[in-house]
Amino acid sequence: MPKSLIVYASYSGNTEKVAMVFKSVFEKYGWECDSFKINKNTDFEHPPFDYSKYDFVCIGSLVADSMPVPEIMDIMRKNPLSAHYRPAAGKKGEGYHKVTAGPKKGIVFVTYGGAHMGPKEPVPALMNMALELEHLKFTCVGQFSCPGKMFSTPMPQYFYKDLHTRPNERDLKKAEIFMEETLEDNFSD
Repeated sequence: MPKSLIVYASYSGNTEKVAMVFKSVFEKYGWECDSFKINKNTDFEHPPFDYSKYDFVCIGSLVADSMPVPEIMDIMRKNPLSAHYRPAAGKKGEGYHKVTAGPKKGIVFVTYGGAHMGPKEPVPALMNMALELEHLKFTCVGQFSCPGKMFSTPMPQYFYKDLHTRPNERDLKKAEIFMEETLEDNFSD
């Protein structure tokens, strides 16, 4: 049975909703799926999972200031599998090595407020996470984003007029279709 891993950070529950949709799709397709919610108390150098044990990895975050939250960057960068992991970084040139994405695959996903520029806002976060996924030797085969309500007091004019209801049923259906198509495109015979 193929194994998948979903690692995510979620402050208001938006990203967690998408992660659970992805988990249900994996299970529907007969995959074993583990999911881990990361927070500031996570032991980033000794996480409760081993990336190398999985055939497919999904990494998710909320977007804060156009970037993924630090916990997500830490869970990817501080892992010994990562090209960023440099225990000998104090010595000139040591600890660095060429990165080549491996045969295993994965995706990155985010939820975002989009208060200022709408669908453009998650682009830097997705690009950064996709790069970090490849540092873990997983080829990034997809990126998914959807709007989500924000913690802060509503601003007078959001890009999305219905942001307080997002992710809504339609957004979660899009997440389901995205993951189904990703699995079909990458793992069908």
